[in-house]
Amino acid sequence: MHFHHGSPDLARLDGELGGWAAVGPVPAQLTSAALERRITLRNVPLAGCPPWLGVDRAIGAWAGWTRSLALSLDLSSGLLLVDAGTVLSITVLSPGGEFVGGQLIPGYRLQLLAMTKGTEALPEMVFAAPGQEPFPKDTVAAMRRGVLQAMVSVVRDAQKACGGMLWLCGGDAELLATELRSSSPQLQLDPELQLRGLFDLMDASG
Repeated sequence: MHFHHGSPDLARLDGELGGWAAVGPVPAQLTSAALERRITLRNVPLAGCPPWLGVDRAIGAWAGWTRSLALSLDLSSGLLLVDAGTVLSITVLSPGGEFVGGQLIPGYRLQLLAMTKGTEALPEMVFAAPGQEPFPKDTVAAMRRGVLQAMVSVVRDAQKACGGMLWLCGGDAELLATELRSSSPQLQLDPELQLRGLFDLMDASG
């Protein structure tokens, strides 16, 4: 299965649009038939979701739960989904698979951008992975390391608080996985988890 990341462009499709979900702007070129194929929160079989929960978080948590069951992973303490995208979202499920709650903080690029836009002295930069030096001398390297370390600390604190099976997804999931594997060897990494979940929901709906 291949996933393409970019702006919505229906011209890239080889066939009919099978289904879609969105938490942002809806592509203007969608037909009325395509609009009927939208996957919304009510289509996600995840108990306990409040009506304002983003469908991306619900799909990701449901996909992590169903895959954990298929892999016979330990869900006795529930599930902890960390989506490392524009926003770092943390979603917790109970041992029974119900939505409990979560946390939201700015993601890797958004935190770096906040520093460059919110100060006069800190430089613009290319958004790249940080090095392994814990206390870099170079300013840009120090910014990158500091942001990633802050994100890692948030995830570790969430792990201590809930103890759930850890799933990492999203564009910066690999960055977090590199830092967390030593302390969380059982973590599950799937950057495309939401998209796989969306595909599963489309498949189930026929």
